[in-house]
Amino acid sequence: MIAKLLYGYKATQCLYVVAKLNIADHIANGNKSINALAAITDTKPEPLHRVMRCLVSLGFFEEKTDNIFSLNQVAEDLRSDSENTIKDFIILCGEELYQSAGELLYTVKTGLPAFDHIYGMSHWKYLDKHPDKAKIFHDAMQKGTGPMLREIIKHYDFASYKKIVDVGGGKGHLLCEILSNNPHVTGVVFDLENAKNSAINYIKEKSLDNRCEFVMGNFFISIPANGDIYLLKVVLHDWDNESAKLILQNCRKKMSKSSKLLIIEKVIENDKFKDLACLGDINMLVTCAGKERTLVEFQNLLGSADLQLTKIINTSTVFSIIEAETV
Repeated sequence: MIAKLLYGYKATQCLYVVAKLNIADHIANGNKSINALAAITDTKPEPLHRVMRCLVSLGFFEEKTDNIFSLNQVAEDLRSDSENTIKDFIILCGEELYQSAGELLYTVKTGLPAFDHIYGMSHWKYLDKHPDKAKIFHDAMQKGTGPMLREIIKHYDFASYKKIVDVGGGKGHLLCEILSNNPHVTGVVFDLENAKNSAINYIKEKSLDNRCEFVMGNFFISIPANGDIYLLKVVLHDWDNESAKLILQNCRKKMSKSSKLLIIEKVIENDKFKDLACLGDINMLVTCAGKERTLVEFQNLLGSADLQLTKIINTSTVFSIIEAETV
């Protein structure tokens, strides 16, 4: 067990290489020899074979005779067109986030995000300055979250509400899923400029531009009004307590007595997924000074913004639904 954990960084990079090279997409068109894969991806056969062999040993792909590789069920989700694709998330984890994790000791010694130390700016400013990286980030947040979206739709009834505001909604994948399942509901995707084009295109792709709009803004300054539900999906974990409190206070200002606030986050006490929640917490630590929180921490945070926790719903994924309303 110790050896597997210790060597985990190597597995991350093997997955990153095959995701970046679109190996699963190439194999999806038919089994390929290592020589063919190397030719398609402009790589060297021998080192590529060793990477693929390592992933086979970890349960990804199958190796036939004569160095021919095929997909297996696990590797299907490395395909770009898989319903539950994690390809973009792997690329996200294998680049800047990977480098940041390598400087964890810096963060432990200074209390400051390693990302800022390496790249000379915050993660969010970095995305603003690098649109290609912002696209990978928003694609990663959208793709591979299919199971989580389905669980939210399954466990929460949105039908009785008229307008939903998705705060920090990125491409709008959660809101669009909700609207697709609730034809009488309208919505607003609210996020920074770097999400604008991706969100507008995604809303049009889902044929929801008659019921959903993108509004550009900063949730530290102000949030759109008149929402019956305000959504915060994996937003608060990006920020320290003071910043998260400000986001919640700005939501509180625009909420009516009947409005609901839904926080979609990992909760540390969820024993079934505690390991994933704690590993995610390390990512927040080195990337943006955020954190995964305990239930008590959520209650205290909500209370500091004159909100109260009314319900928590655990799903079959690592994410829970925390419902809150005004005090």
